[in-house]
Amino acid sequence: MKTDVYRDAMARLEQGDVTEARRLLEEAWRESPDSVEVMHGLALALDMAGERTRARELLERAHARAPTEPDPACDLAMLFLEHEQDTRAEWVLAPALEAHPWHPRLNLFMAMALAKKDTERARGYASNVLQDTDPELRQQAEALLRVLDANTDRSR
Repeated sequence: MKTDVYRDAMARLEQGDVTEARRLLEEAWRESPDSVEVMHGLALALDMAGERTRARELLERAHARAPTEPDPACDLAMLFLEHEQDTRAEWVLAPALEAHPWHPRLNLFMAMALAKKDTERARGYASNVLQDTDPELRQQAEALLRVLDANTDRSR
């Protein structure tokens, strides 16, 4: 679903015009209430506007409609990770990772979700991110690997 309203809204969101982006995304959602893309975009705008509860609800709805879509899965997982709900984040990421095993954000967030309970698996996911071209994602993966290594050294 790539309507002009949706595209304009996402451009405005990228420019930092959250109010107008939200208005346009609400309009796009009225036009296409089942669009995962629009739900995800509106959730981003709501989150940026400080409406975290409604943003989470929309991300959950988008994820339920399309559990293998990486972006809603990543953003929903991050909300869970922020609240130390690692198991819920892992559950959200699993179907998307199965469909997109080399997606860098999915791998990074799964590594974060597993970091406390399964450091070896977490290392594997974080290592996958090192192959990506995005320097910020690689830096985050490297930092996570350092933390995992430090925690492993302390537990020995």
